Amino acid sequence: MSERPFMQLYVSDFIGDTLQLSTEQIGAYMLLLMAMWNAGGKLPSAEAKLARVTRMSVKKWKTIADDLMPFFEVDGDVIRHNRLTKELQKSESKSQSRAAAGAEGGKAKALKDNEARVANAMRSPQHLPDTITREEPSSLRSEEHARPAKQNHQPEFESQIWPIYPHKVGKPVALQAYLKARSRADLPTILDGLRRYVAKTDDRPWCNLSTWLNQDRWADQPAAPVARCQPPPSGTGNAMVDRLDELMNGMGQRNADERRTIEGSNEHGAYDRAPQAVLGFAAPQGRR
Repeated sequence: MSERPFMQLYVSDFIGDTLQLSTEQIGAYMLLLMAMWNAGGKLPSAEAKLARVTRMSVKKWKTIADDLMPFFEVDGDVIRHNRLTKELQKSESKSQSRAAAGAEGGKAKALKDNEARVANAMRSPQHLPDTITREEPSSLRSEEHARPAKQNHQPEFESQIWPIYPHKVGKPVALQAYLKARSRADLPTILDGLRRYVAKTDDRPWCNLSTWLNQDRWADQPAAPVARCQPPPSGTGNAMVDRLDELMNGMGQRNADERRTIEGSNEHGAYDRAPQAVLGFAAPQGRR
């Protein structure tokens, strides 16, 4: 595999320099440049070898050589290209810089890996010959690798939460909500809040248990029920006003009695005497 995978081509410069060449000459020129790039910046100057590079016969090469050779410099038995040599040197410089940087990075990584291995070896337990096969006591195990056992809270949900909740709907969803709620509160706290909620005396509808758990309703502190308003006591507290009220009530009662008396007299046929008796007038002599 070539150490130079690509050749830099400045298209504008190339087209400007080859305006006078034909299509065939441009193809031959490109083949010479690419072969020279792969060969390290030089090619043999022999006509037969240059004809072979351009895929032409020697006779055909001689017909176009006069137009192509001015682009190259003849140095003894080899030819070079000034612009290609500069690009080749630039590419090799970049390649060497990248190789050096990679080597330094590899050294740094190897040093870091070596330090990590040494540190891990120092942390590893050192066994005496007579204790190699013994199991390390649990008190000496690394706490950072010890994981607490996952607790199963489903049994307490089944035995203590679900039985006392009055509105039993959506049990699977309620169970999942309870398992999540146990990471936020312990069982006694949830039970205390649940008992307060179950003992409510208002007429608000029961919410689903999953909703109650997801909203942390065990921490609710509802207000105490408000007592119903009592009817105000009779009387105004003012003796004069109360006395006037009694008099007015008495007059109303007497008027009602008088109306009943008049109505009773009318029922017995005393239509003419009843009004006169009430008003205190004697009936005229002519009507007797």
